[in-house]
Amino acid sequence: MRPGWIIAVAAAAGLAVPGVYVAMGGGSYDAPRVADPCLTREWRDPEGLERIAEQIVLSTLDGVACEVGSSREELVLALASERSRASFARSHGLDDDGLERVARRGLARAIDDAERAGALAGWQAAVLRQAAQRVPLDRLLESVGVLG
Repeated sequence: MRPGWIIAVAAAAGLAVPGVYVAMGGGSYDAPRVADPCLTREWRDPEGLERIAEQIVLSTLDGVACEVGSSREELVLALASERSRASFARSHGLDDDGLERVARRGLARAIDDAERAGALAGWQAAVLRQAAQRVPLDRLLESVGVLG
């Protein structure tokens, strides 16, 4: 094959790839929708304490995000540091105490969800509710892995 033909074939192939990509629907990208934190998510049938704790954390984040009017993802990013948490609280009209009250209500909601779903026995839910009311918020968040 002559060098001119090799270049022509390579150029044609290079132009064909984007054309095929667009023809197969690659020209449009729809970002996945962020779930509405105010909608109750269906509880899976978790096996093991770690899976139950994971669902409680996600449900807690949903409860807090719903109450303050943000997405769960925005809330998680805000919890990364004291500075981002304070900024998030201010932007949602809360002070530190207000954010703590909202977080505790979100955790209580999650515990109720877990008990209704049969993931927690009544006595387990009662113990967790007591902890949610008494343990300092930072310690609670650290224990469930929300804070590093």
